[in-house]
Amino acid sequence: MRLISQKTAAPRLLSTVVPELRVRPPERVSMRSRLKSVSLFSGNGRAIFVGIILGAVLLCTISVLYVRRQAALQHAEEERHLLAVSTHSISPPEPIVIKISADLIHVSAISLGHPRLAIINGRLLGEGEEITIHTPTASVAVSLRILKISDGNIELSDGTQVIKARLELPPPKPKS
Repeated sequence: MRLISQKTAAPRLLSTVVPELRVRPPERVSMRSRLKSVSLFSGNGRAIFVGIILGAVLLCTISVLYVRRQAALQHAEEERHLLAVSTHSISPPEPIVIKISADLIHVSAISLGHPRLAIINGRLLGEGEEITIHTPTASVAVSLRILKISDGNIELSDGTQVIKARLELPPPKPKS
């Protein structure tokens, strides 16, 4: 068991009507003054900021001048090429005329089924396909398109002329 004393604390009396002045510690004042003095636009910060802005403006100006100069040089180059090309008159080359005879085309077999097929110069071809023939007189290859395969003959075209070739019968074999 515990006994509680019945004594109360003595009341505080005011000795003066003037309030107490609290003095701030000197450390806080100096920290605030330090924080106020450090900013972007004070001391060297202002010079650095102005230097960055001037550098950016200079870089943009140089790039715009470079692009304009390159465009002017390209325009002058295009004019020079245009004048060089327009002063010469170029005529198309003379066409090469090669006569193709049916003797160059050897048809050894024809099939009239679906699709129609023929063996021409040793190759199996159908209607609409192309065959390349080498001419003996000139070193030129001519492409011929097979237009029509019918009973006993074939129609070929090079785009300007139509050639008809007949089925070659094999030579008869002598009886032995």
